[in-house]
Amino acid sequence: MKRHTLFYICGLIVFMSPATVHGQAVTASQAITVSEIRNLPHDSWVTLSGNIINSLPGGRHYTFRDSSGEIIVEIDWRVWRGLYVGVSDRVEIGGEVRINRGQLTINVNVLTSSGPANTRPGQALALSHPITVNEARNFPHDSWVILRGNIINSLPGGRHYTFSDSSGEIIIEIEQRVWRGLSIDESDRIEISGELRINRGLVTVNAKAIKRV
Repeated sequence: MKRHTLFYICGLIVFMSPATVHGQAVTASQAITVSEIRNLPHDSWVTLSGNIINSLPGGRHYTFRDSSGEIIVEIDWRVWRGLYVGVSDRVEIGGEVRINRGQLTINVNVLTSSGPANTRPGQALALSHPITVNEARNFPHDSWVILRGNIINSLPGGRHYTFSDSSGEIIIEIEQRVWRGLSIDESDRIEISGELRINRGLVTVNAKAIKRV
């Protein structure tokens, strides 16, 4: 039987995630290849490892290549976060599968590499490994962070939740499509990847991907 997470708030039952349906977007639990992406639905979250081999007209689109093939990726300027990447630099990208009129692309949300970075104080960073809630509070606005812990309750409005690990708690925002059919409860340890938001001193995370660990 499929589980749904239930929280009782002011006498109401709140479901945290929808049931999975055929053709619904999924979150790949580990890095996959370009050839494997072609079997996934629109809006699925994937992680790829390979090389960016050229830039395409328009300034935001690039050709990404791994051992299985090539795919066009879209990388907004803020996603670079001070990173410089050459064709020989191995990179890891995370993003959403886009299928438009049969053309498959990846909308990249995070890019990490061992290549050189031109960072300056206060500039957003992209972390490739999990950190604690307490550590996340020390990173600049728009930084990409990975947290591991538990969602302990749902907040009014339907998109905000309290996330907890051994170091503390933080509010996270999860849009409906980000669940991608995942069902969890308070005892499930999960990994959340997303962008750090700082607004008037309040630190939150805008989640882009969730998976059970």
